[in-house]
Amino acid sequence: MSGARALASARRRRAQPEERRSNQLPPNSNNANIPPPVPGQQQQKKLNNPAAMLLNHNKVIENLQQVVESLNTTVATQNDEINKKIENLSLDDKNIEFFKTKILNLESEMNTIKKHIVKVQTFAMETNLQCIEMRKKIDSPELSAEDQQTETNEITDLLSNAVVEPNDENEFA
Repeated sequence: MSGARALASARRRRAQPEERRSNQLPPNSNNANIPPPVPGQQQQKKLNNPAAMLLNHNKVIENLQQVVESLNTTVATQNDEINKKIENLSLDDKNIEFFKTKILNLESEMNTIKKHIVKVQTFAMETNLQCIEMRKKIDSPELSAEDQQTETNEITDLLSNAVVEPNDENEFA
């Protein structure tokens, strides 16, 4: 019986006029995903006439021309400003001479700093050697404690005199 029912419903569907079929939605249809017509679509249909499309394109072109003109004017003004600044920037003999003297002063100061660094490095190496010698004398069992103490005092005096009385008084000035 179920086969007979299916055939009967198919006949009824075929017999219905076209208008009724389009208004009726089948129960398992995917038409739920289709959005209803938007008012913008109606406006789009209105723009399909050639005159309206021409006017719309004309407005777009006018807007683009205005944007291009404004960009051209800003570029031109910026070029003028840059050219004026370049013209005002001049390197005369006074400026060049000033920078030459500055460079010479910097070179002389760098040379004195280099000389002082070498002196400090030499002093540190000498101090290190004296400390190593003092350590060797302390560790050696040949000398008595009193001898080690006197030699330590002598080395300490030498080091303190070297720090207090430098060879060149204007050395670090």
